[in-house]
Amino acid sequence: MNEDVLGEIGLSKNEAKVYLALLELGSATVGNISKKSKVHRTNVYDSLTKLESKNLVNCIEKDGTKYFNARDPKEIMNLIKEKEER
Repeated sequence: MNEDVLGEIGLSKNEAKVYLALLELGSATVGNISKKSKVHRTNVYDSLTKLESKNLVNCIEKDGTKYFNARDPKEIMNLIKEKEER
């Protein structure tokens, strides 16, 4: 999976970078996601919010620190189906 494929289903460039970084990292903080994706920290927060609303990312808080996880890429199939239905 690459950024172009994710862009075709409606993710922005930053959303795609953040999602792909999370797939590689597993559970990660915003700082780690920012470093891996090479997306500015502020934009990572915006992208994570949008990805959460699309049900592609979830957040878990441990000891006051938020960790984000990418959901299974199969969720992307749900996005494609929704887009086709519209």
